[in-house]
Amino acid sequence: MERKKILRRAALIGVVVFLLAAATAGAMALVVQRTHVRHRALAAEQLAQLGREYQGYLDETAKSIKGLPVDPKVIGEIQTRHYQQRPALWVYVWASNNAGEFQFGVPSDAFARLNTVFDQNHDVIAKDNHFANRDQFLRTLLHHPRRMEPAESGDSDDGRRDARRHETAWWRFYDESEDWGFARDRLIFLSSPIQDASGATVGNLNLKLVDLKDPAPGSRNEDFPENIMIGGVVAMVASVVWLWFLLPSWVYIDAQQRHVPRPLLWSLLTLIGSVFALVVYLVSRPTDTGEFQCPQCGKALNGSKAGCPYCGADLSAVFCPRCQYPVKAGWSFCPSCRSALGKTSGGLDAPAEPPST
Repeated sequence: MERKKILRRAALIGVVVFLLAAATAGAMALVVQRTHVRHRALAAEQLAQLGREYQGYLDETAKSIKGLPVDPKVIGEIQTRHYQQRPALWVYVWASNNAGEFQFGVPSDAFARLNTVFDQNHDVIAKDNHFANRDQFLRTLLHHPRRMEPAESGDSDDGRRDARRHETAWWRFYDESEDWGFARDRLIFLSSPIQDASGATVGNLNLKLVDLKDPAPGSRNEDFPENIMIGGVVAMVASVVWLWFLLPSWVYIDAQQRHVPRPLLWSLLTLIGSVFALVVYLVSRPTDTGEFQCPQCGKALNGSKAGCPYCGADLSAVFCPRCQYPVKAGWSFCPSCRSALGKTSGGLDAPAEPPST
């Protein structure tokens, strides 16, 4: 009985730890959520500010272009701005005329790579009908360093399957909205018309901005609730594991005390089946506990046969006078030695073990 009391206390400790950890993790989760909401709002505000700033820059640059082809001096100024912003900001600027023909791009190496792929796969791209024109192709695939190789022509459905199967053909049906690994919320697309000296629109100046800065770098104090939340989750998992292993221990001890056959097997079944196996065990186990209790005070006798150590009651009538086997009230014969019992014999509030033969 003492071992079962220890297990009950251990289980109580596990439940208390679980509840405290769950409450702590839940409270910290709310704090972390509010912090993330505040960071997202700050990031959206900063991105909007960047959009306004670079729209003004793009409009001024478009005004400095007096016609196509673009003056190399303007291209040089754009390239200087591009390298000044790196690595926190990646600014891609390109121009196209009204017919959609590419004029220039900064940085030149990124546009040279994409233009080569577009020209080599023009027929395939037209047949896939995923990119409407060169501008959409450039706007979508800029800032993606993954390897790109010429694709084989085929049906659209077959091509889509092949593009997913072959790593180098990923670009054929690429969609940034489906790419969870790409920071879509840190992208800006801008455009401004290019006019010649007479005021006629001759093309468009486009800009793609990728903001890689941390919009709201957290301090150590802001990281503290998240660390507490993680610690609470770990404590919850540990307490569940603790309670999980206490169940088979309790079943093993209880089965031993009730003389249930194969207590180790019941313990293993409880370890595997957890609460479901425990319910099966509780339904199928004997109702008798196998403990001998004083008929007067009801406390466990712990092997005492002469008198109750708690209330001092005389126990001579609750054991067989011949073999000292514990007997119940109403028994006429001892199940162990088969001797006749007097009318005053019996009184243990617990069953006796079957007689040995």
